[in-house]
Amino acid sequence: MPVEAILDSMIDCAFPVVEYEGTRPVRGTDGTRLGPFGMEIRTDRLPPNRFAWMGFDLPGGRHVKALAEVVGVIGDEDERNRVILRFKHVFPSDRMVLSDFFHARAAA
Repeated sequence: MPVEAILDSMIDCAFPVVEYEGTRPVRGTDGTRLGPFGMEIRTDRLPPNRFAWMGFDLPGGRHVKALAEVVGVIGDEDERNRVILRFKHVFPSDRMVLSDFFHARAAA
């Protein structure tokens, strides 16, 4: 899926994001945009690899964990990069939670 399609499917949304190493949270950051195929975060430290396990709380409190791939980095003057992440794997139960979130927003 092209990066443009991921970005076009996103909505503006503020949510907490945590990067994991295995089951251990290692770094927290701010999510700024979220979509069914990926998310955008603002951070001063990039994930150390191309792929990272990311956990995030949807508005309403549900937690989702996904394996994400870094597909874009946009630097800015305040040293907090905009990082575009594509979801490579979302567990089926988390995919349902994410899908329900977007369906509820579309219906509202």
